[in-house]
Amino acid sequence: MTTIVLVGVAGFLVVFAIMVKTRKPKKPEKWEKAQIVKQLLALSERENKVKGIPRQQSVSHRPTPRRRAAAASTSSSRTVRPA
Repeated sequence: MTTIVLVGVAGFLVVFAIMVKTRKPKKPEKWEKAQIVKQLLALSERENKVKGIPRQQSVSHRPTPRRRAAAASTSSSRTVRPA
């Protein structure tokens, strides 16, 4: 009787160990990615300061002319014309 219980417990432990090892890692959230990028940027800037490399201009977040043109064309198609 006790051997059946021990075999059951051992089987459960084996299945549990396999499940833990094959579990996929958690994907980072957007805010976690942003935090990592900020830390990497700060490290890079500090490294460049130590090496004497001048700081580069940051990339602006303005839309490209192509996007502005596409936005203008979609907004005009949404206007309601009287019948």
